[in-house]
Amino acid sequence: MVQYRFFIICFSASREVAARFVLFGILFLFLASCSGPKNLVGVETSVPVAEVPDLSQHRIFIATSRMASDVPGELFSGQRSQNLGFASVDVFVPPGHKPGQIELPKQLPPDPRQHFVIGQPERFVQTSQFQDALSNYLNSRAIEDRKILLFVHGYNTDMSSAILQISQFVEDSGYDGVPLLFSWASSGQTLKYVYDINSVLAARDHLTSMFSVLQLPSIDSYDVVAHSMGTLLVMEAARQAAITTGLNPTQKVRNVVLAAPDIDWDVFLSQVRSFPTGRYNMVVLVASDDKALKASRRVAGGIKRLGQVPATELDRLGVIAIDLSEVDDESTYSHAKYKDSPEVVKLLGDALKEGSSVDNRPNLTVGQTIGVGVDGAIKILTGGQN
Repeated sequence: MVQYRFFIICFSASREVAARFVLFGILFLFLASCSGPKNLVGVETSVPVAEVPDLSQHRIFIATSRMASDVPGELFSGQRSQNLGFASVDVFVPPGHKPGQIELPKQLPPDPRQHFVIGQPERFVQTSQFQDALSNYLNSRAIEDRKILLFVHGYNTDMSSAILQISQFVEDSGYDGVPLLFSWASSGQTLKYVYDINSVLAARDHLTSMFSVLQLPSIDSYDVVAHSMGTLLVMEAARQAAITTGLNPTQKVRNVVLAAPDIDWDVFLSQVRSFPTGRYNMVVLVASDDKALKASRRVAGGIKRLGQVPATELDRLGVIAIDLSEVDDESTYSHAKYKDSPEVVKLLGDALKEGSSVDNRPNLTVGQTIGVGVDGAIKILTGGQN
């Protein structure tokens, strides 16, 4: 969909080292707060999930540019594949789950009474097998629930983490469609930032072909939610599609949500120029306090990231901009407010339920700011405050 252009930025040696130190320092601290077992797909639990009442269960379909893995609990590795891989899993959410969190075990085995559990993994050898499984699952649901949430994760995310992120978002947002994870070959390692960027570029054709895979009669519509570096992949693939077949040839794309997008501002402008207007909603979540994007900007030679651009600038491009600067989220250095703030994830869930690509826009005021009142309740402030 999008042809990516490399920008080569020359640093002095000392500046480059300092910039990388800032970036990796922030990300290292974030990872330190997320310690625990890494590979959780299909691992044995302390008690059977069937014996735990009041569990929430989500069937997650998976398309990936990762290589299949035989490592226990991994399913797909951080290595790149030339072909799309397909799978599905069932994720079980514990009864005491708190919105904005992913309850994980500190050591194996996980306890489904307290922790998220990823079970029943199934790989599909052929694309047609995946399409049949997805279609059958959709057709088993009410007509109004036959929509897809296509989720694309960000940097430094292994397979288990990607599955858990989409599961938490679906659980907390109340999304009433079918979740489909597109997982590109992130290494899942803090110091492989450049590897991850190149993995995004290598996955562009995979995601573009995924749009063809989704041209199924059983799909009523679909929404796209992407986070951080994953937004670059979505925009690159979308631009490539817009130039060739058109961004929304089946008229099934309703909303494209870019959360904390780690995209060079100039690159975004070149991407969005190719997009047709009036066929879908583009929602960009920005925050001036996003520490990860501040570090990314420094590594990029001072070029601002899309996720830091004031909402008013995006308004002029016809983009629905939501400023999350006033929403507190120190647990992820303000980089994952779209799912880790209970108020924000609920707001997004409500908007995705209301929106449609042609006739309606979500019930979100263009240029709105989200603030938190003294009573802790979320407030919607119009007027594009920054």
